Amino acid sequence: MTLHSQLPIFTGMEHSSKGLGIVIRSERCKEADRLLTLFSPDSGLVRIISYGARKSVRAIKAPLYTEGTFSLERIGQSELWTIRDIDVISTHEGILSDLGRSMPASLFSELVITGRSADAALYSAYCRALDLLEDHEPESVAIAFIVVFLSLSGFIGDWESCPVCGMPYGDGEVLGFSSAEGVPVCHRCDTMASSLILPPNARRYVQRIQEVGLEDAMLLSVSPMQRHRIFRYFLRMLRLSYPGRLRSIESGIWDIFGEDDES
Repeated sequence: MTLHSQLPIFTGMEHSSKGLGIVIRSERCKEADRLLTLFSPDSGLVRIISYGARKSVRAIKAPLYTEGTFSLERIGQSELWTIRDIDVISTHEGILSDLGRSMPASLFSELVITGRSADAALYSAYCRALDLLEDHEPESVAIAFIVVFLSLSGFIGDWESCPVCGMPYGDGEVLGFSSAEGVPVCHRCDTMASSLILPPNARRYVQRIQEVGLEDAMLLSVSPMQRHRIFRYFLRMLRLSYPGRLRSIESGIWDIFGEDDES
């Protein structure tokens, strides 16, 4: 499968390497193997063939969302690697057993793979988000990670002024969306006739998340209805910003969390 990534994939490494990483995608490959995408804070995205992972009991297995120290060996002169050993830190098993948690986790992985960068800051945010998913309300974690991801990727500003025209938002201003830029904007730069909007209190909640970070965002007060509306707003926003590239949004996540009448 082709990975829609703008990131280098371990092209400058030696024949063998050891380092921290987490499996963010796992796909079938041939009859018994799996093709893994490893996210490393030092090297970005790494493609790994896990030989015999689907059948052999002796094979070194790295299930989806396994974090640990990976010992890797390059396969010939290719950009593919294989696993020699893993010192596991976390398996995040609670995510895999719950669709309401695994679907947001899948979205997080897709954002990393399709994003503009995969560095140490994003690695830390991704792993913290998976940890939070195991113990907190999934929509709250999803909103917080999306906000942090957009901030780290430079995709969005400070939520205080329009990223298109630069005008500061008014206290009661309802944000629209620019389909050309793929970002929330003031009402003057809205190109969607107010069909995708973010009310003032929702904008302030999102802005506060950006200020306090992932963990403290779990302590912010928001009603379940408001949280759900903000979550659906971001799903629709990401669908427009990354058209056809986020499979979790194009299909299953709506079945788990629902879609409102505005979609």
